Amino acid sequence: MGGDQHDRGSKPDGGVKFFSGPIPVELVRFIQEHVSSLEQLEVICLLRNSAPREWRADEVSRELGSSLMSIGRRLEHLADQQFIKVRHTERGPVYQHGPESEDIAALIDAAARLYKERRLAVIDLVYGRPESDLRAFSDAFMLKKK
Repeated sequence: MGGDQHDRGSKPDGGVKFFSGPIPVELVRFIQEHVSSLEQLEVICLLRNSAPREWRADEVSRELGSSLMSIGRRLEHLADQQFIKVRHTERGPVYQHGPESEDIAALIDAAARLYKERRLAVIDLVYGRPESDLRAFSDAFMLKKK
């Protein structure tokens, strides 16, 4: 089949190809701009993988083994970005997978798949800095020889 279909992650037999080789630029940009921590990505993946279930912050906290305060902040941030839905109830807010657009949903799906298949690559994208940034930072502390 055509190269365009291959670029979107499809195989000629209709299956989905695994991530190998370069990560698509739009996915790199999405992770670097919108994923501030692995905990945040774990929250996104949990809600995505359990859709259409609704979760309270304390349930997410228990499921992921993380602090309630931190999870609460992550959920609020994701809801503010419209990556997840929030519904207010008498018992407090409940959260559910439900990105605002198909494009965001596709990027979340791709990020979740990449995280499952190439965890270290995602860690580098979330926490790593490009080598040029690191070199400029280290160069600022080098003493000039006289």
